[in-house]
This record gives sequence, C-alpha cells and structure tokens, in this order.
Amino acid sequence: GLLRVTLDILGGGPTWWGGLILALGALSALKGVLYALVENDLKRLLAYSSVENVGIVLMGVGLGLVFRGYGQPSLAALALVAALFHALNHATFKGLLFLGAGSVVSATGTRDMEEMGGLIKKMPQTAALFLLGSAAISALPPLNGFASEWMIFQSLMSGALVPQPYVAALMALAAGALALTGGLAAACFVKAFGIPFLALPRSRAAQVARESGAAMRLGMAILGALCVLLGVLPFLPVRFASAALAGLPGLDATEARFAFGWTMESPGGASRISPQALAICLVAAIAALPLGLRLAGASRRLRSAGTWGCGRVSRTPRMEYTSTAFAEPLRRVFEGLYRPTRDLTIDFHPESKYFVRSIEYKSRLVSWFEAYLYRPLFALTRPLGESGRLIQSGSVHLYITYIVLALLAGLLLAHWL
Repeated sequence: GLLRVTLDILGGGPTWWGGLILALGALSALKGVLYALVENDLKRLLAYSSVENVGIVLMGVGLGLVFRGYGQPSLAALALVAALFHALNHATFKGLLFLGAGSVVSATGTRDMEEMGGLIKKMPQTAALFLLGSAAISALPPLNGFASEWMIFQSLMSGALVPQPYVAALMALAAGALALTGGLAAACFVKAFGIPFLALPRSRAAQVARESGAAMRLGMAILGALCVLLGVLPFLPVRFASAALAGLPGLDATEARFAFGWTMESPGGASRISPQALAICLVAAIAALPLGLRLAGASRRLRSAGTWGCGRVSRTPRMEYTSTAFAEPLRRVFEGLYRPTRDLTIDFHPESKYFVRSIEYKSRLVSWFEAYLYRPLFALTRPLGESGRLIQSGSVHLYITYIVLALLAGLLLAHWL
C-alpha cells in the first residue's frame, strides 16, 4: 500500500522522502531490538522484535525511493524487492515464534521468562522449532531471514553510486545500523531461546510442563519448513515480488539477478552467493561430524556425566543466568536510553538499623515513545473517539446511508480537485 500510494499515485515524491524513510527505519530497527533485549515477557519481546523487522522493511523502501530519485532503477527494484521479501519472511518466522511462545505460555501459565527454564526436556519438538525460528530471525544462513537481509545489505553497499555524498554517508550509517541490529537480534534470540528452554526449571509450572497439541506442532512445522524453503530457494518469492512491482513506474525487473535460481548476485556482480551451496555445505558438515568422530576412534557407547558446576556439589535454579541478568550489561550501557525506574525497599531489624532482614529491589523500563508520544496522543484523541460513538446506532440502514454519503462526498471532492 505504501509503495502503491508513493510511486503510483504520488509519482514517487521528492527524493528526500526516501532518505527520511531510510533514517526512520534504521532508528526503528535499533530501538525495537534494544527494547526486545531487556524484555522479560516472552510475547512482548517478540512484539518489540516486530518493531525491529518493520524498521528493516522500511529501510528497503527508503532505499528504493532514494535510488529511484537518482536514476538507478535496477538498484531501486532490488531494494524494494528485498523489502517485500523481508516482509514475507517476517510473517513466516515471526508466526512460528509466536506459535512457539503460545505453546510455552499455555504449558507454563506465564509469559515471564524468569519463571521458565528446562523446557527443552518437557517440550522437545516445540524447542526445536522455536530454535529454527530464532535462527531465521537472526539472519543465519541458509534460512530466509539471511536471504532478504543480504539483499538489503547489498542495496546499502551500492550507495557509492549515488552522486550526493551526504546520501552515500546516510547509507553507510544505515548499513552500520543494520549490522548492529543484526548482532543485537542474534543476542536477543539467544536469550529468547536459552532462558525458557535451557538450564533448570525455575518454577513448579515449568517442572510439570507438557508438549503442545499435534495441531499446534503441525502449524509450527509448516512455518519452519517455509523458513528453510524461502531461504534455500529465494528466487521463488523474488519472482513474485518482482511481478508485483512490475507495474510501478521507474523500476527495472529484478528476476535477471537470480540466474537459474542458484546464485544471488548484487548489481554489477560485486558480490555473489549461492543459498543452495550454503545449505549443502551445512548438511555435509553436520553429516561429517559423526563420521569424523568415528574415524578419530570415538566409542559408540553412550556415557552419562554430570554437568560441571564450578566445584559446587549441588546446583539450584538460583545459580542460573536469568533474563534480567543476561541483559544487564546492555542495560547499563544504554541506561540513558532506557531510563529505568528503581524501587528499593529495605526491611531493618526492629532491634537495630544495622541488621537487615530483607531487601527488595524492583526495576521497571517504560518505553520513551510509549510514555511521551503514544499515551499523550491517546489521551488527546480519546474524547474524539468517544464523541464518534454518537453515530453508532446499530442500524444497518443508517450505516449504508453513511457509506453512500461518504462515496458522494469523495466523488464531489475528486471532481472539484
């Protein structure tokens, strides 16, 4: 819809629109992944990750508009196809992750990752599929997230072809932001998988969790297969995305960049990659591992040994890394962005203030955009929405009348303009 309105109806608009969308997309991607990293609620983490991925899509859209404005139709088509491809990929792996999160929440009764742990033994199939989705969203080859982000990276690296130095500098900064976002996203989903599924259970609900139903697992398996298929055969979605953009003015076809479906090539041939070759190498490496161990003289006999506990005799969940502890270094580095609120309650012994019975520490993060933009905007527009309830009569005939009047008003406005 954004592309149709911008390119088809508005004729592309000025070039600075693309630069603005590119900058906002980069900021959105960074902001989303930074807030996802410090989130303890599993579903809120995935929601913040959606902000990140929408930002990546907007980066592709902004790039396409910039290249189109500077007379580079092939690069514009590549960037816009990459944006559409990443939107499809995001729908795929984020759907898989939300289904996995739903299974975990249903099994444990909580969305707080601090109360999970050890679920890989209770829900092995859900854990495997969630791991696949985590790898895809982290842009690891040969999965689909890697293919679309590779295309966006190649578009950004082609910024040297733009004659304006400040635009090329903006693209270089955006490439750095995308690289930083990718690294933070990988760390985020190490946490999103490791804290709930690995280590020891940290609550009674996690100890008694059970695998989700067959229908839920089938849905996750289908989406997981799509993550692999779209990553190994990216020419299929690229072909459909190119066809969708074919009718828009000022763009070249992108299908020729994906010859025979075996290679992905950047404009000018500066960079080339084969997703199928990556997949074959990965499978070969995994298959060669047991063969190598066998040739090295490893025994087939299974051995069981306890986990090394740093010299401790027993291990408890209190010794584990928690969701909060995992993100604590990042929270300290970006404290100026997060601006956490802290509450410290100390219960002193009644006999002496030098003896403490308990200390309770609470820290909360409130998004700056939520506190200073969305909530005031909601408070400002809520009275207008409440007044709009006056026309909600429940009568279908009256609603049809509203539609006819709106249509007539639109026709009169179009005629007048």
